[in-house]
Amino acid sequence: MTYSNLIFAAVILPLSILALFFDRSTEYKNLVLCIVSLLFLAWGRSFGVLLVVLSIAVDYVLAYAVQGSGVKTAKSAAFMIVDLLWNAFLFVLLTKNEIFASDGIFHLRNALLPVGMAFYTLKNFSYVYDVFSGRIKAEKNIFCLFTYSVGYMFLLAGPLVRYGDIEPQIRHRELTTKKLSDGITRFAIGLAKAVMVVPVLERLYTSGLSADEPTFAGAWLGMIAFFGYAYFAFAGLSDMGTGIALMNGFDTDVNYRRISLGNMLGGLVESYNTSFVKFLSDVRSDYGFAEITTVLLALFAALFYADVKYLLVFGLIIGLILAIEYHIGCEKIKSLNPLLKLALTFVLSMLLFSPFAFESFSEWKVWLLQLVGKGNLYALSTSVKYTIINNCWLLALALISVSPLGSLIQSKLNQKAQESVKSMTAVKTLKTVCTAVILTASYILLAVSTLEAA
Repeated sequence: MTYSNLIFAAVILPLSILALFFDRSTEYKNLVLCIVSLLFLAWGRSFGVLLVVLSIAVDYVLAYAVQGSGVKTAKSAAFMIVDLLWNAFLFVLLTKNEIFASDGIFHLRNALLPVGMAFYTLKNFSYVYDVFSGRIKAEKNIFCLFTYSVGYMFLLAGPLVRYGDIEPQIRHRELTTKKLSDGITRFAIGLAKAVMVVPVLERLYTSGLSADEPTFAGAWLGMIAFFGYAYFAFAGLSDMGTGIALMNGFDTDVNYRRISLGNMLGGLVESYNTSFVKFLSDVRSDYGFAEITTVLLALFAALFYADVKYLLVFGLIIGLILAIEYHIGCEKIKSLNPLLKLALTFVLSMLLFSPFAFESFSEWKVWLLQLVGKGNLYALSTSVKYTIINNCWLLALALISVSPLGSLIQSKLNQKAQESVKSMTAVKTLKTVCTAVILTASYILLAVSTLEAA
């Protein structure tokens, strides 16, 4: 199941939030959250829940073994590595399990849990790792750890919530009207990204990068659309997860920020998954040899996101560039000419992240030739024109939302709200109406697409 499943978004989520108001105790809220999370995980794949419960028990025991062996000792490191291997096994089993298929047909993910397991396994390992590094103590109450592990609002695209950050809220939190309102707004924005913006960008990048109608303009627009598709797909899921967390009384950080080029490639990477990069940065700071560790972690990130083996080469190159940027330092990078930084980051991102749009190295080479105008017969294909013309307003709104103009509009609204009580009421009314319109339109599109799929 996903957050944009019609049954979940229209039935299960509202009922689960309504159930939270029957009892004010945090224990009751955690119980409701765990029940809904297990339903979310088990939807159509109930056997996978047994594996989830087993994984939590393993992490619980290993965290205690790590803590009992002392902070960063050889013995505790051995237990931490065992947990790393265990979660790596789950990661491969549940997300990369095509390597076990001998005939290319049978895949274990069809029998177990398909989505969210990459974040699930990494989140659980981060708990044991933080115990190993001395940031937190091993949790004695396994129900608290269970709540943290299965919490469905952090599964699909993060944020990668660390146990030390969320543990106080697991033990005590209140569901206020402000959290509920902010949560609904955040969920509505995320759902709109997932069901309105993402399908359009997917059509635009598939038609633009299609080998059947190769064009110069399509090669450029298609790749830009692919970057937008990746950003809005992950950001939409993360926004919905953050919104659901707020509706359950949890305060969390934003995981996918507006795209920033302030630190060049490093800033761009961090915009796409802030909490994931933060965890990798903490690991890097724990072991020194920052440049070498950066390269190794970039390779890990390539394995985390990509299925195609040749992408490890590009992960290595990205890691080398990030290591160079780290060695230069943020302050020196910020002092560079903004136009120079923009140009360099644009070129590097087009060359280094574009392979993730293709299944083979040869397809990427064909796209490179299209990019410089080799073998193109016309400027723009019919399918690309059709997609842009019929969705121009939606594409414009999506562009505004991630550009500095979006931040400026938000800032102006906040300033207006501070002027008087009347202005604050007007701004709140405007936001409420916009949220209602967005949510209604998203539910209608979701229902239509569900009926068409049936």
